[in-house]
Amino acid sequence: MNPDRLRRSPNVGIVGSSSLLGKELKEMIEEGGFPLGRLVLLETEEYAGLLQEFAGDIRITQIISPQALEDVDIAFFTCSPEIMQSYVASGAPFPELTIDLTQSDRPGKLFLSGVSNTEKLEARGYFVNPHPATIVIARVLLRLNEAFGVRSAAITVLEPASERGNAGVDELQEQTVNLLNFQSVENKVFGGQLSFNVLPESVVSQHTEDRIGQQLEILFGETFPKPLINALQAPVFHGHGFSVFVRLLEEPGLQQLQTTLASDSAFVVHTDNDLPSPVTTVGTHGIHVGRIRQFSDPGTFGLWLAADNLRISASNAIRTAENIMLAAIGR
Repeated sequence: MNPDRLRRSPNVGIVGSSSLLGKELKEMIEEGGFPLGRLVLLETEEYAGLLQEFAGDIRITQIISPQALEDVDIAFFTCSPEIMQSYVASGAPFPELTIDLTQSDRPGKLFLSGVSNTEKLEARGYFVNPHPATIVIARVLLRLNEAFGVRSAAITVLEPASERGNAGVDELQEQTVNLLNFQSVENKVFGGQLSFNVLPESVVSQHTEDRIGQQLEILFGETFPKPLINALQAPVFHGHGFSVFVRLLEEPGLQQLQTTLASDSAFVVHTDNDLPSPVTTVGTHGIHVGRIRQFSDPGTFGLWLAADNLRISASNAIRTAENIMLAAIGR
């Protein structure tokens, strides 16, 4: 790592650049004006030599290796958990500044922009990007808790196929095509027919629920009321959906709750004639708030939320890198 270059225009490496998340991160770096020095795109041997466009230039994808990462100041790992585990098993060192988006459960410093304490950031370290569902849940519960206090919450998370990578998206597409052509479906990624269906996958859902719960506890501390999380696999390609039930300590009115969320730039509050869905939020920023229902029990509300899982995850990773660069400038 070059400390001076990190402060101004760091060299960036994206490990898993052809993954759905890697492509999203690359596009957001290009569109957002990130102060980039040089970009290195890395993949497994299968995709080495792949040509990818960035900022009007053609880049050649390199094989993932410590040598390819030697002159990289910030490394984003957006590969699959399996590739990450293989890299760890090889004994290869990680770059001095690594941001892990793989959800492979490798220990590191969990950082959520706008929630985590930036004073603890250092120019070197291994940072873990929260699960995209954690990002949404944390931000909405934090905002409600700041305004009214949260007594309890129960949340159903509708997971998109893209959370299982390219293979998940491909399998959902193949199942849909086969069903429309009256052919049998195969399932290797999911536990059964996902197309035109909802799957309560026990093992995968439990792992996701546990991960979200653990990450929320790290972000909020043990004293914050632990929300009940239920994850279901939905037949959508991209975008999370959330059904949220929350009991507040105070008793705001419906309009007051809407105004509170609308005043926060992290949220986009929709009207009843323009309700968001995973499909309509793809490619957009922020957490989209749809129908808000007030129940007869005082302080109890139901909310429908939707967010682009890839974009919200990539956005936080970029904000983490920018916060680290600002911290480096101040030292």
